[in-house]
Amino acid sequence: MKKTLLVLKTEFINTITRRSFLLTLILVPLLPALILGGVALLGGNGEPDEGGGISEPASPEIIGEGYVDLAGIIATLPPWVEEQRLIAYPTEDAARQDALAGEISAYYVIQEDFLQTGAVRYVREDFSPLSAMDSTGLIQGVVEFNLLGADLPRYEQYVNPIKVNQMSLNPAEAQRDDDSLAAFYLPYGVTMLFYVLILTSASMMLNSVAKEKENRVMEILMSSIKPNQLLAGKILGLGLVGLLQMVLWLGSGLLLLRLGGTTLNIPDALQLPPELFFWGIPFFVLGYLLYATIMAGAGALVPNVKEATQSTFIIILPMLVPLLMVGVIINQPDALMPVILSLIPFTAPNTIMTRMAVTSVPLWQLLVSLALMVITVYFMIRAVARMFRAQVLLTGKKFNLGLYLRVLAGKHPESAELSDS
Repeated sequence: MKKTLLVLKTEFINTITRRSFLLTLILVPLLPALILGGVALLGGNGEPDEGGGISEPASPEIIGEGYVDLAGIIATLPPWVEEQRLIAYPTEDAARQDALAGEISAYYVIQEDFLQTGAVRYVREDFSPLSAMDSTGLIQGVVEFNLLGADLPRYEQYVNPIKVNQMSLNPAEAQRDDDSLAAFYLPYGVTMLFYVLILTSASMMLNSVAKEKENRVMEILMSSIKPNQLLAGKILGLGLVGLLQMVLWLGSGLLLLRLGGTTLNIPDALQLPPELFFWGIPFFVLGYLLYATIMAGAGALVPNVKEATQSTFIIILPMLVPLLMVGVIINQPDALMPVILSLIPFTAPNTIMTRMAVTSVPLWQLLVSLALMVITVYFMIRAVARMFRAQVLLTGKKFNLGLYLRVLAGKHPESAELSDS
């Protein structure tokens, strides 16, 4: 036990004292906090206007446009259009002279038969189809406002005739605006966070074992410690490092979203639930144990760090499935496929956390998923413990998936290599 604790302490201290690790640990939550603070600072310099919003800095003077109403449609300008923004002219000649003199940028001519044809001419000196498309919305709104009797409530009802109030059969469940960018990117961020946390923590295990084999430190360790003690110490030590990262990153992320919800205009229904932090710890721990154990077995088999790096892609293939299907998981979190991925131990951590960021996951799915992961981790640790033997650790082989599975099943690496060939 003392030797296991010694390995644990050594791995933990050596990892957290690395400059690269400390920079990553601090900068990942610090950069979003600085960006959020900058947004709040820049957005808070103005004085509140009459509507309660933040007043924008004065914009450069905009040259207005003119109009000639031959049909007698426009009786008054809407309240949102300033007089200098749209100037009335009695004749087209007067509007043309001011346009050539630079008093106005362009003018509209509403034809006499407008009510029958809807014909409006748009005239400007530097005419282009793009400028016409950008500008015709102004006169259209003014004409519609006057055709509706200059009645602002009626006009607003005309522009937005339908207001849909979505209601859930589950009153305790907050309503989400699926059209919001935050409705996709917040759960996607949770998916990427757990993917990075589990992958980096488990990869440290693989690199640690492979590096000690390559520089022959493993031969010295095998003379004073049992392989199983070495495996347990490394898994627990690097697991504490990963847990520290997860608590700091996820906790700071939830805190920033709570503090910056107003600044970023994130609705309450799109805020990440606090339960995500509570359930994130056991799912991260089990996900780390699962993949760290698998990578420890690969590190025990390969001869150097280069071979270990090449084997990583094969090992993490199951983790890529939730990333490839993240759109389905976010848009249909309770569909059959996301539920199945939630119950498969190799894909459960990412899938469960993504679904929890979108909807309420039933308690039975959480408990069943955790139970299946515990069982899988137990048998995987036992299998890799058989692989973590001196004759395997001290004889490096080129990584091969078939050879890896045979050694994992308990065969000696030499006999497993013969059967694989």
